[in-house]
Amino acid sequence: MKKYTGFTLIELMVVIAIVALMAVLAAPSFKQMIQSSAISSAVNSFMADMRFARSEAIRRGGSVVLCRSNSPEATDPNCGTGSGTGGNGWVTGWFVFHDLDGDKGKDANEPVLRAQGPLTSLDSALETSGGSSSTKFRFTPTGRLVSLGSATGIQFGGADFPTEQQRLVCISVGGRARVAVDANGKPTGDASCN
Repeated sequence: MKKYTGFTLIELMVVIAIVALMAVLAAPSFKQMIQSSAISSAVNSFMADMRFARSEAIRRGGSVVLCRSNSPEATDPNCGTGSGTGGNGWVTGWFVFHDLDGDKGKDANEPVLRAQGPLTSLDSALETSGGSSSTKFRFTPTGRLVSLGSATGIQFGGADFPTEQQRLVCISVGGRARVAVDANGKPTGDASCN
């Protein structure tokens, strides 16, 4: 008598059904993990560029500006105005430049120090509070922000992201950026920067 090894069709179908069921159960948590990663990456990039602009202003002894742009990776980018393409704010990207003449505008002879392309994984990054400018942060040679009347908040993540995944980045009058936290010390998107 011959002994056959292998799987029967029924056994294979049962295994495929179990794998499919596990994939269906894992999909929602996988989506949340991807969204959380997208928010964290965007917030970390923004805060790193805020710190970079501040330290470059101190190092260069001159004005350095971080500004929102609709085309930050262009050969000669321009600072954007308003809330950007589609009203989604900072998700269109930003760049940092050395403002040699101190006018807060990017001139042809002023070098771009760093650029961040569009954040395609986010739906919005909008100003939520305070501040006199939602499109530019200009640092002085001492590392302080110019013309920022009160703390400003930028909300990363909008309607496409659950509230517990959204993040609020607070920029103080002194020029330091931090992620807002709730009463339990967890990062949050619905706190206040005051």
